[in-house]
Amino acid sequence: MSHTEDVQKAIKAHSDANTDNYIKVDTFNDEVAEAVRGHIHLEWKSWFFFRKLSADCARANVSLHGFGMLFKRAATECFADGMWLEGYLVQRGGRSKPSDIPAPDVEWPDDPVDPVQPVYEALQVEKCLLEDLQRLCAVADKHGDYALEDVIETRFLKKETKHVKDMGDLLQQSVRVSKQAGHGLYHLDKELRENKGVTPWGKANNPDNTDYLLQAATADLSNTKLFPS
Repeated sequence: MSHTEDVQKAIKAHSDANTDNYIKVDTFNDEVAEAVRGHIHLEWKSWFFFRKLSADCARANVSLHGFGMLFKRAATECFADGMWLEGYLVQRGGRSKPSDIPAPDVEWPDDPVDPVQPVYEALQVEKCLLEDLQRLCAVADKHGDYALEDVIETRFLKKETKHVKDMGDLLQQSVRVSKQAGHGLYHLDKELRENKGVTPWGKANNPDNTDYLLQAATADLSNTKLFPS
């Protein structure tokens, strides 16, 4: 067989092939790809949920713009995470297969205006995201797909664990101020508004900040003037 015939044979073989299969490693099988698609769907479902809560908070008869900023941040992050994970799925040789996103049935109460139930439901959504990430990690570990496992652990798990704690704290604060209607809710919303929708206690819930506290506490140990012989 001539060199030209070899080339033509190779061209035909690769033309007929599915290049996605060239990209895929054995560990990124159908079960793993389906698990990734499942979490993408959950991220976009959560985006719809938080987007609805944010819109509710902007209504004139609710007017809790600090809460609205918080939920808008959560919605944006869910959408961005879903987009990122979809790109990663395609990068690994998988296919995007979007499914219908159900309309959220959450509604912010306005008679009276009270945050407890919506914040509780938001906590359940964040917790569901965390549990599904753990499920996705388990599927990746089952098939030895350590690349996916590393992505989930480094990009998603740490921050989602913090989101669950932050939302749990917000629920406790909401319960506290709702026991006696009045200024409490106003000031809690004002605090969220001044922090652009970021929970003011968020830094305290980040274990990494312990390192910074330790560095600050021990910064003077190298100063011999503080420890005369």
